[in-house]
Amino acid sequence: VSMAVLTPKQAEIRARETRILSLARPIIASGGLSGLSMAAIAREMKYTKGTIYNHFACKEEILLALAIQASQTRIALFDTAQSSQQSSRDRMAAIGIACEDFRTRFDDLFRIESMVRHATIWEKASEERREVLMDSETQCMSLVASVGHDAVAQGDLKLARGEKVEDMIFGLWSLTYGGMLIDVSSPGLQRIGISDTMKAIHRNCNALMDGFDWCPHYDPPQHRKLTRRVRQTLQKQIPDAVSLASMPEAQS
Repeated sequence: VSMAVLTPKQAEIRARETRILSLARPIIASGGLSGLSMAAIAREMKYTKGTIYNHFACKEEILLALAIQASQTRIALFDTAQSSQQSSRDRMAAIGIACEDFRTRFDDLFRIESMVRHATIWEKASEERREVLMDSETQCMSLVASVGHDAVAQGDLKLARGEKVEDMIFGLWSLTYGGMLIDVSSPGLQRIGISDTMKAIHRNCNALMDGFDWCPHYDPPQHRKLTRRVRQTLQKQIPDAVSLASMPEAQS
């Protein structure tokens, strides 16, 4: 994150964009992109629509800017969670707990982030903002993969010939993110016997790591203790009301 001092003009622009995103965030989270009106944002801020368009060329640009904020929030959670643990297995488990924390405490950002996967939205956003989002996602997954590589280096994880850390990380990502998307979009899960989605996701991820013989293996009582410790750490160090202004700039 650049620590360069902003000029008064740059600070004014940053503050205005932060205000636009703050107003747009609950609107998009609750009603989707179709519920967002540039005219309504302009009226609320007492600016012309042209001023809003000077900052964001279209609604899709606002959505991607918020998705970048979501990704940066997740990175902060992941890093805080894993850095508070000693063993590589606990570090990876802590990241899984941070995934749940992001989904529950920052539900609006989770929903907003999932919207950018639609091709029509992605194609309308600028190439520069798409690159910023992809760079942020790469940073997030690289952080997770680094824990796996540390596990191999420390002897906690012994991969067979041809197996890659990144393949296992993709499996954990699929189980976690995919499971949470199903949870948010499928209200009938209890009808098929799934009463606690998050618990199931955690257990499945631990089963995958056990299958790769990542030591020490899953221990339910220890995992429950770890979950409590990590949640307390995250809630203390990363408050619910994350300020958009505190996140790295992602301007087009």
